[in-house]
Amino acid sequence: MDQPRFSHEIAMEVRDYECDLQGVVNNAVYLHYLEHARHQWLVSLRLDFSALHDQGIDLVVTRIEVDYRFPLRSGDRFAVRSFVERQGRLRTIFHQEIARMPDGKLVAQALVTAACLQAGRPAFPAFLVEAFERAGVGGPS
Repeated sequence: MDQPRFSHEIAMEVRDYECDLQGVVNNAVYLHYLEHARHQWLVSLRLDFSALHDQGIDLVVTRIEVDYRFPLRSGDRFAVRSFVERQGRLRTIFHQEIARMPDGKLVAQALVTAACLQAGRPAFPAFLVEAFERAGVGGPS
């Protein structure tokens, strides 16, 4: 994956129960880390994922590609970094990476494709377009 310039970062710490029998974070848990970072990116735009749903607007993941590079262990601190771009009228692409702190060791890279639905139908409401544009995420490419 190309190395985009990340515009959002959130720090987290591995909890004991997220590790498997091998003592490393279970592969599926990384998806939770990435999801939390995407929701926090929305918060940084003053958008609330749950409130959007209550308005009938859902941002749904349609595809995730993850390259696992290095395992995290219990107690490790890490950062999830995100860069966001629009693709077409309805898709949003999240380029994300997880890096261990403080040494910056690359743990995982992900490419997450999301689509926007309004009342269950494909749509990208104008207020979301405006919020994304204020964050530097341009219109359809």
